Amino acid sequence: MRVRHRFSEDAGPSEAHLRLIAFSDLHMRLMPYDYIAERPRSGESLALAAAEAETARQEADNALSFDIGDAFEGGPIDPQLYARAATEGHPMAQALAAAGVDAATLGNHDFNHGLAEIEQAIAGAAPPFVLANLVRACGPTPLEDTPLLPPVALLERDLLCGDGTRRTITVGVIGVAPPQTVDWDSARLGEALVARDIVPTVAAWAPELRRRGADLIVVLCHSGIGAATPSPGMEHAAVPVAAIPEVDVVLAGHAHGHFPDPGFPVAADAQGLVDPARGRLHGKPAVMPGFWGNRIGVVDLRLAAEPGGGWRIGAHEAALRAVAASAPHAGVAEAGARYHSDVVHTIGRIVAQSPLHLHTYFAQVADAPAVQVINAAQSAHVAALLAGRPEAALPLLSAAAPLKAGGRQAPEHFTDVPAGPLTLRHLVDLHVYQNSVVALRLSGAELRAWIERSASAFRQVPTGARDAQLLDPDHPSYGFDVVSGVTYRIDLTQAPLFDATGRRLEGRGRIVDLRHGGRPVRDDDAFVLATNSYRLGHGGGYPLPEAEPISLGPPASVRDILGAYLADHGADLAETPPVWGFLPQPGTTAVFETGSGARSAALPGRDAAGGSPLSPMGPGAAGTQLYRLDLSRAAVLGPP
Repeated sequence: MRVRHRFSEDAGPSEAHLRLIAFSDLHMRLMPYDYIAERPRSGESLALAAAEAETARQEADNALSFDIGDAFEGGPIDPQLYARAATEGHPMAQALAAAGVDAATLGNHDFNHGLAEIEQAIAGAAPPFVLANLVRACGPTPLEDTPLLPPVALLERDLLCGDGTRRTITVGVIGVAPPQTVDWDSARLGEALVARDIVPTVAAWAPELRRRGADLIVVLCHSGIGAATPSPGMEHAAVPVAAIPEVDVVLAGHAHGHFPDPGFPVAADAQGLVDPARGRLHGKPAVMPGFWGNRIGVVDLRLAAEPGGGWRIGAHEAALRAVAASAPHAGVAEAGARYHSDVVHTIGRIVAQSPLHLHTYFAQVADAPAVQVINAAQSAHVAALLAGRPEAALPLLSAAAPLKAGGRQAPEHFTDVPAGPLTLRHLVDLHVYQNSVVALRLSGAELRAWIERSASAFRQVPTGARDAQLLDPDHPSYGFDVVSGVTYRIDLTQAPLFDATGRRLEGRGRIVDLRHGGRPVRDDDAFVLATNSYRLGHGGGYPLPEAEPISLGPPASVRDILGAYLADHGADLAETPPVWGFLPQPGTTAVFETGSGARSAALPGRDAAGGSPLSPMGPGAAGTQLYRLDLSRAAVLGPP
């Protein structure tokens, strides 16, 4: 039986209930299937989220649906989809239309494959896509920019009122995304895209939409809920966006968070302005509906018709709804049917062989082959491109991170590639993102700062502590770079030299015994560092060198060069000596959490007697596993 929301049930003659439904950060989770694990998945995907949204629509007299960005990137065959989008359309665009989405914006990851690719994917698509702050060229004001997409949309709808009559409402929609997008994907975007800051862009367009007749203004804000004070280049700008007088509703994304949620962290300057329990920013309704289609955001508005025309918000509620639908939305499933078939057929293709079990269960406490092989592939690729050039005379290093090692997706979000045949599925598991390989020239001082930034992933552990928490939850695993080609140790007794955003702090640092070829690294030494386009675009807040990046020609994705390297060298892979480790601390132990699959993985760092400084402690929260690290024996994990 249909259960109507009280705003619909109690609407008066000149009142209407409008429900806004939000999807965000789908990352090509179109169908409820895990292509890495080869099994169906419940509780996530657009197909199930759309079914949940259909139920939510039936509870309201009027509803609109929106997507907040990052829908098109993250699938295992993304390049194939873009290649045939011109003739067949893109399955995600078709699925969003089938899900009943009324308007959408793009997120930063939607540009990972290039500008022409995403333009083609959404060309002629329903729903309309809007994006106001990423433009082809800036004019004197945001209203005079040369747009990439329409910056705004006006949606005219007839609302069913409490007396059974219908009245027209015009909903203005603005789309915005992080300005860092143009930096994160500069290798593919070049100068073709220019970014404006989010807050001034919305501040310009919101009153313009009012002048154009908008009764209600909704911001599709592919940006997190962070500080309240606007700042240049602000990535997480949802709070100051809500402060703009003309803005009525903020639908946020990008940060993969859940809002409202009583436990949602509130920035110091946003206390009293953010209500995480009721879902309010500056008193206005707001949601952030997670990621991969595991939540839908629901904003309910009780609207009152004004005597002279227009509408006023009388009351509002904001909530998240976990995706509990068991059957996919029929229209989305139809739109995604060929995609699903193509992925299942393609992802099992054997591309190489490996004698090693490549996993990331212990990659944040010990050097891991799953990260070593990425560094080896990046080094080989850059070395081949620099052959015969002056830079080839410099020592070549490489930086890579364990991209899947817990976080919000724990306990299953870990790379786990068994020894034996390697398929495309395993390549995706090893390197889930489509970043490009880049090369930087670093001094010894800049190299040390880079590794110090990585070492801020750990909490400070005083000598003598027992079972101290090792990992800082504010530092995701994809921000923890391991640099090959040098050796170094991390002194956990020292405070980190950088905070979670990459801001430099006071202190002497944690990196000790930094060596290249057995010799201490001097500040004026010179190196070439192979890394990825995300780091080049300030992803993770790493301190970039002043020198310009070294030109490598057309962009090549890390996943592609990893596949080529494994095809040539996979059968010969062998564990290499670790390049990093912790400085031993007598009488000290720390605890860290990892995935449930760690129980079947060999413990790293065994000494001559066969022992390891790591020992299992049993299950942790929500299916994770806890391990104790004996820091008095930490040298067993580190470089010789």
